[in-house]
Amino acid sequence: MVNKLIVLLQSPYPLLGKRWKTVVYPSVIVFLVLFFFEPFGLSGLGSLKFWVTFGYGLVSALSISIFVYALPLLFRRHYKNWTLGKNFLQTLFLWLTIAIGNWLYSVILFHASLNWGTFGTFLFWVILLGPIPSGFFMLWNRNMLLARNLKEAMEINMHLAKNLEVKRMSFTSSGSQLFEKQEQHISEASQEVGAEDSEGSVFAKEKGYAGSQGAFSAFEEPVKNRMLEFYGSTKEQLAIEADDLMYVEADGNYVKVVYRKADGVGRKLLRCTMKQAEGTVVDCPFIIRCHRAFLVNIRWVVKVDGNSQGFRLSLQGCEEEVPVSRAYTDEVKSRIERTE
Repeated sequence: MVNKLIVLLQSPYPLLGKRWKTVVYPSVIVFLVLFFFEPFGLSGLGSLKFWVTFGYGLVSALSISIFVYALPLLFRRHYKNWTLGKNFLQTLFLWLTIAIGNWLYSVILFHASLNWGTFGTFLFWVILLGPIPSGFFMLWNRNMLLARNLKEAMEINMHLAKNLEVKRMSFTSSGSQLFEKQEQHISEASQEVGAEDSEGSVFAKEKGYAGSQGAFSAFEEPVKNRMLEFYGSTKEQLAIEADDLMYVEADGNYVKVVYRKADGVGRKLLRCTMKQAEGTVVDCPFIIRCHRAFLVNIRWVVKVDGNSQGFRLSLQGCEEEVPVSRAYTDEVKSRIERTE
């Protein structure tokens, strides 16, 4: 149970998209609650009630702005890999900051002494009302990012489908042209030697013209490319062609290299860092970082699914899906759409 809770708190959580709404909406809620429910003796302020409660809303807005704008700007590294646990702790500190801010505002406005009982009252109201806007924005942010990622995933899938259709048409056209060209060579060769059809077929085979089946086989034969050599701290190593690499996953002090082989999909665990693996594929623009723990060969991507945290990539012939975090979605989307 505890382990599941830890995993949940360490799971990625998307940062808010439109931060100004995170500042304005909760502040308006604070203003409306204080204006209409009139706690802390606000009912006796008469015509000043509006401006006093407006001040409480403004203090709340300034407190929220610290967490939404100032802290992410000052501590970029801390906010780079944002998790559910970090978001929960920040929410608690935010509530405490709003309570302190409004408490000090009341002390200054009404010339009151610093009283822990009054602070406790403010803290109680913040804890009572805080979950309403916080919960709303968590759901709103998640749904907004989910809708956006689903839309982008659909666009990428349409691009993948279009590329697949173009490749099929190109294959059909090239295969047909190659077949016709080979038939022409066979006919010309037969005429030159005065051979019969059967002899011409033998001649064609000797010259490498194997008819339609050979034409398509030649077309499908993969082009040889550079080799990737992954080395671990032990004597283990792996050498594969760049096009055969499907993805690389960090696994503690190891990396798991998943690649295409003759009889299916191969997996090799090597004791090395993700930085070392990334250095191995640095000259392959089609192999990119898509997550802090994953490298992926975008040439193998056949489908993209969107969620609130980013994308998940389905690779041809591979059961596992490769996650794409929000930090890398734009790059992955751009690379896939530029790949022909």
